[in-house]
Amino acid sequence: MRRYLPFVLIAGAFVVAIGAGVLLFHYRTQSPAAVPSPIPISPSTPSATSPPIITPSSEQPSAPGVVLNYGRPGANPAHLRGDLNARVVLEEFGDFECLPCSIVWPVLENLEKEYAGRLAVVFREHPLKIHRFAVDAARAAEAAGLQGRFWEMHDTLYRNRATWVPADYVRPYLNDYANELQLDVDRFKTDMDGDEVSRRIAADQDRGESLGIDRTPVIFVNGQKVPVTDHNEKGLREAIDKALAAKAP
Repeated sequence: MRRYLPFVLIAGAFVVAIGAGVLLFHYRTQSPAAVPSPIPISPSTPSATSPPIITPSSEQPSAPGVVLNYGRPGANPAHLRGDLNARVVLEEFGDFECLPCSIVWPVLENLEKEYAGRLAVVFREHPLKIHRFAVDAARAAEAAGLQGRFWEMHDTLYRNRATWVPADYVRPYLNDYANELQLDVDRFKTDMDGDEVSRRIAADQDRGESLGIDRTPVIFVNGQKVPVTDHNEKGLREAIDKALAAKAP
């Protein structure tokens, strides 16, 4: 056995050398693992999780225009509540300090709901000189309209008429209402005395003069003047029904 030991050791060393050579060859022929390169992100392209960029649109006063084929035009666009394509248009010339106007206000609200889709209501500014704060209230409504909240201010003024009409000074009340409606109050104050508000009120008064209006409220239904005695739910409903029947095929 001792005689063959040197040959065994030589053979073992030979086998180890061959194995090492095979491993070294295998290692050198392998390419390094691929490392993904970073994906460039364009700064102009938002990722799926980033919040959208919102650009505020320009504010629109009131509703789209409505054409009424009697009298001079009035403020454009007119303040309209309801469907622009309604078959009946009820136009009111009103004064926010006027007691009869405040009585008609809830009647018109009920009729708007009852005739939804068939009736549109237009409000025209006609503040009377005999009322202390009528012009201020009209200015407040128009200033709110420039922020898209005319009808909210319209309703607020009538709802709170018993509070601001007897006041010594009305502007603080109007500013409070603007704040309650979440308007930009600084802008509201500026707009109240601004040219745009003055133009709108003057245009509505000019339309009223062309129609011979000297009091409030005055109401037209599809161009037909409604008698004062019919300024109630029954009389106005009859006028609306008559207009609907006349328009029916």
